[in-house]
Amino acid sequence: MSVTTPPVTTPPLTDRLGADRLGAERPGASLLPAHVLRSAHGGWWTDDPGDPRALLVHCGPERLLHGDPARLDPDVLARHGRGQFHAPEHFLPLLGRTFSHLTPWVRVVHVHAERPRPVSRNTAAWVRPLEAGDTARLDRFARRAAGSAAGSTAAGPHWIAETWGGHRALAGGGFAWGAFLGPYLASVVCGYLVGREHLDLAVATDPAFRRLDLALACVHAATAAARGRGLTPTWSAPRSNRASRALAEAAGFRAVRHEVVYWAGPALAR
Repeated sequence: MSVTTPPVTTPPLTDRLGADRLGAERPGASLLPAHVLRSAHGGWWTDDPGDPRALLVHCGPERLLHGDPARLDPDVLARHGRGQFHAPEHFLPLLGRTFSHLTPWVRVVHVHAERPRPVSRNTAAWVRPLEAGDTARLDRFARRAAGSAAGSTAAGPHWIAETWGGHRALAGGGFAWGAFLGPYLASVVCGYLVGREHLDLAVATDPAFRRLDLALACVHAATAAARGRGLTPTWSAPRSNRASRALAEAAGFRAVRHEVVYWAGPALAR
């Protein structure tokens, strides 16, 4: 029997599955269950709430698979296509039978470990935490990003807010920092995934304000705040995204491993 368990009405996910099944949290996709609980966005599916053998956690475009593929309902899996799956290799046959396309790509996981390149005091002074009142500024930030993208027609929520459920939730969530130049939100860094022990950062900058060290200044603020909360800052970027990896290096992050992620969808007709 399929059971969908909303994150705001059930016991903590680790209590339901046990630490021995999910394993210790480490940088990367394992932050996803804790982030769903923290953000109240997304959810999970288990084959049996009393004795779970298979697990699907979803939030924004992220999906995490765990357990026995034979116990996972393919119809449930099909509803969560058009997303990127973090899954052990033994799930690949099931993913291949469920979706018309399955594209692997390599993601580099980093951990904050070294002294970052400094920024000027004037630049750092433009950075502050986002607040609920900054929602309209995030809306404008997304519209400008969409306007600079080739072939874009309309602006929805910026991708950086997808794991929070939108701009209002991100601005009021307490895990986002921005560089403000007058009325403009020029750059924003957020906890894309916030776990029990780690905070995985995502960064976006308005194209008009690049190469001003604004993103680096935001990352400085985010890493300091994470450390103050007892969280280890992490960074995940596609291996092909040299700009993101260069910014991570400048901010004191160092690569610790590579992981394969699978972009899936749409679902095959059943």
